[in-house]
Amino acid sequence: MNLKYAVKSEDTEQIQVMNWAHWYTKQYPELKWLHHIPNGGSRNRAEAVKLQQMGVKAGVADLFLPSPKGIYCGLYIELKYGDNRKTARQKEFLTDMAANGYFAVTCYSAEEAIRVLEEYVTLPHGFVRDDVREYVGISMGGTIDGCKMSIPNNGILKDGKVKPGGR
Repeated sequence: MNLKYAVKSEDTEQIQVMNWAHWYTKQYPELKWLHHIPNGGSRNRAEAVKLQQMGVKAGVADLFLPSPKGIYCGLYIELKYGDNRKTARQKEFLTDMAANGYFAVTCYSAEEAIRVLEEYVTLPHGFVRDDVREYVGISMGGTIDGCKMSIPNNGILKDGKVKPGGR
């Protein structure tokens, strides 16, 4: 898709994020696994039934980076645009993922999603024990503060502002 003349939408914002990830994969190798989860979009009835039988689930976030960083198991990004709002299933999914050790966030622009990705990939690589109370990692001297994102888990980034998320 040529973005030069495209009308801005959730799709075009997501394409911008994926283009950015492609260009920065050498600097941040884990970005090669950033991927879109195609749960939304319009489909004919037969295709929708087939995908549901194959395991597509409503509410799953748009983007996933399966790379443990800091105290998190991975990163889920729900991308919205304009006045779009999360569905009840999307809120449930993001809340559950945050409770299970993932960093989950809703972003209303490519720039905000890229900001989240940049911060996330620069967290130290590590793993967590004892329900995130103790960070065990290669660097950072074992302090948990340098291993957390600066925005709240399950937060919302819109128009340069950070809001708490949740149900």
